Amino acid sequence: MIPYPASGLKMLAERVLGTVVPALGSKYAMSDTAMLAMLVVALAEEMESGVARRLEDIDAMSRLFQTAIEAGVEISSAEPISSVRQTLSAVNEIHDVMTEQLIVLHAQVEASDDTLELNHAIWKYLQENAERHKLAL
Repeated sequence: MIPYPASGLKMLAERVLGTVVPALGSKYAMSDTAMLAMLVVALAEEMESGVARRLEDIDAMSRLFQTAIEAGVEISSAEPISSVRQTLSAVNEIHDVMTEQLIVLHAQVEASDDTLELNHAIWKYLQENAERHKLAL
């Protein structure tokens, strides 16, 4: 097991930038390899905080679904999520299912004037979600 994979990826990227890139012959190869190293750094940062961001999304979507239920909106039901394994793959699976349900819910509430407040809440979530998932490049 590599206990700190994000740190390891960042160190590899530094090594590529510090030793491999200067040794390359063409400017194209240098810039291409430097871009790959920067993408490795972005991946490392996503590994570091991706699960936390997805769990924030899941909590926010759960609150939106609860608000919909309280407003009497019929929503598609999925298997209840009893426990979340703390891996990015497991959290992504749950996130994907909930996002699909949110799309269906949003289509329902967008078509009705009775659920205007819930529609605004979903749009607010989508804006916050986009902000939360920006890559820091």
